[in-house]
Amino acid sequence: MDHYLVMDVGGSHIKYALMTPDSILEKGEVVTPMIDSEHFVAELVKLYQKYEDKVQGIALSLPGRIDDAKGIMHTGGYLDYIHDYPLKTELYKQCPVKITMENDGKCAALAELWKGSLQGVQTGLVIVLGSGIGGGIIVDGKLLRGHRFAAGELSWLPLSLQELGTEEPFMWAHVCGTMGLTDVYERENGLPHHSLSGRQFFDLVNGGNPSALAILAQFAQSFAIGVLAIQAVLDAQTIAIGGGISAQPILIESLQNAVNDLFTKRRIMPIGQPKIVKCTFGNDSNLYGALYHHLYD
Repeated sequence: MDHYLVMDVGGSHIKYALMTPDSILEKGEVVTPMIDSEHFVAELVKLYQKYEDKVQGIALSLPGRIDDAKGIMHTGGYLDYIHDYPLKTELYKQCPVKITMENDGKCAALAELWKGSLQGVQTGLVIVLGSGIGGGIIVDGKLLRGHRFAAGELSWLPLSLQELGTEEPFMWAHVCGTMGLTDVYERENGLPHHSLSGRQFFDLVNGGNPSALAILAQFAQSFAIGVLAIQAVLDAQTIAIGGGISAQPILIESLQNAVNDLFTKRRIMPIGQPKIVKCTFGNDSNLYGALYHHLYD
């Protein structure tokens, strides 16, 4: 059976896996180089050299706007040294196998479309809740990339234009990224900035902490407002929620209840209510989606 090296580049680590179309055979992670593109490519090459006698190709999940056909990373998200960088060309010089690459949010959507919560869905999306909000949109059973490969950049969905240019939050990422939970709790309870992790916040929620429960309720309401804006354009059947905090059952339940409340109790008749579900693959979704893109997309 064919084997592939699949890499998911994140802001702190590069997750990598030796995969077949059916399973992950081996996986690990290394620190993401943050110095420059030369060090970044060198780290990818090092991982390839570990498996070069076993793999038929390299599949990459990456942040930013990605043009796989031309092999260019137009932006690199948290890799701020990336701008219109010909990654595929540079990598192929030292890794002479088929190389494909796709945006990480879009990879998550492809994974769910392939073998997960969006199987058989014609119109849907994945929303990845992290420090920002990633996304991947499925229309007519296919991934929507957009004219500039920016479809699904949901962090930038504006909830208000009134605060644009001020220090007040106006983007969806400000209120529905993880900072919309941890930062708010820290501020309201007099804790130092960045002293509370997402896991610790949900320990408080699951322990019945009134402040944490109230913040989660407001977070869910802001999420539902963003879903309403998306539905006015997309009319999705299903929205699958990913990201590390999606492992918390109370989060998924809160989001489902908030969306149901907004669409049902507020009687938003012309716009259809989507089904809110959890992503199937969790932290491995980008790996599976990158491989799907490599093989079939």
